[in-house]
Amino acid sequence: MHNRKQVSSTGIGLGEGAERKENERKVLAVLQDYKDAIAIQATASVEVRKGRPAREVSVAEVLSRYLDAKRGTYDPDTKKHKGGVARHEELAQRVFTLLEWWGERTLADVDSVTCAAYVASRVGTPWKTHARLGTGKDGKPARRGHSKPTQKRVVKGGGARRELEDLRAAINLAIKDSLTRDTVSVTLPPKGQERDRWLTRSEAARLLWRAWKKREVQTIASGPRKGETYTMPRRPAWHLARFIVVALRTGTRSGSICGASFVKTPGLPWMELTTDTTVVERVETRVIDGATFERRVQVPTIKRVAIFHRKALGTQEKDNKRAPTVRMPDSLVNHLWRWHHVLGQKFVVEFEGKPVISTKKSFANLVWEEGLGDDVVRHSLRHTAVTWGMQAGVPIWELAGYVGMSVEMIERRYGHHSAKHMEGAREALGRRGGKRKAA
Repeated sequence: MHNRKQVSSTGIGLGEGAERKENERKVLAVLQDYKDAIAIQATASVEVRKGRPAREVSVAEVLSRYLDAKRGTYDPDTKKHKGGVARHEELAQRVFTLLEWWGERTLADVDSVTCAAYVASRVGTPWKTHARLGTGKDGKPARRGHSKPTQKRVVKGGGARRELEDLRAAINLAIKDSLTRDTVSVTLPPKGQERDRWLTRSEAARLLWRAWKKREVQTIASGPRKGETYTMPRRPAWHLARFIVVALRTGTRSGSICGASFVKTPGLPWMELTTDTTVVERVETRVIDGATFERRVQVPTIKRVAIFHRKALGTQEKDNKRAPTVRMPDSLVNHLWRWHHVLGQKFVVEFEGKPVISTKKSFANLVWEEGLGDDVVRHSLRHTAVTWGMQAGVPIWELAGYVGMSVEMIERRYGHHSAKHMEGAREALGRRGGKRKAA
């Protein structure tokens, strides 16, 4: 039914019992497809006219134009789009979520009241991706291969804010393209609290040790021993241990580590392994006719070097995610050489000869097994590396350049970890009185 008229038939009967539930699911799927088709037709049938008032520009049209603009250009050689947003499928999912609420509205309806109503409608609703996981026999979402218990995933204020940020960007693009002559403002909810969880050295050692010693556990599915578990000699988390080591030693984002290749490949970060010849000065001692003589000699030494090109080759660096090229610490170079030249790895993080695209789930399982809490995520390793650098007294500008952060960011979020942070103010305010003596 549409506008009180029947426009299509599902061809699905009511049914009874289990069949009725299945038919209801099919009918809802058909209805959703019809709503999506209506939205697509609405955006496709609108004539693109410039300088329209806000009441004549639909939100669906604005979001559709924004989604197409962020897709990028298609490259026939790689059969991929280039120049667009990094995770276009996630952007598309957020846009479809926005269309469910804003699709029949116009830009004139966008104000502080409707934005607040949208946030209220989204907060507390289950994630769509979580709902598609299906349910198990106990009524909980079914997940296979995960040791961490399933939790109810619902939309929070930060998720609704992220969706409204996409709406704001789409409206700003429409205004820039002169689609409307009116000013439209999107009111965002306040930002959530920033993550500041970092690991102590003992916590990092525990996490790394568990990843290295973890063994695969399987459950017998049939026979008289059905339900029993047994431990396999297989080590399923060695790739995760290597990921943790590189993240802690370099403070690199997880995406650059997982995508890094030892072989120079366009479109991927490159871990370059090379050698550097340096001259080392040594003192030689010789005994001639009972007399001891010393002399200084310069000896050329070949040193192993690893240079991490964090930015994917052939791509442009983003302003908000710096990816500087840096030399790896000496404590990490020998590991990298062994992984590539001895073990034959082509990627820094790989499993059974294939690159690991994401360590999100495996890292969450490892953290839960170690009992560190849900506030420890992969990005906590980057926080940890910067915090350790501040505690070691590394100059802020040098640390910022190495990890790819701004000096202002490190001063604001990590400055208090330095022993020299506000030291002059502490000494001045701590004196009992009198003038400071001249040196």
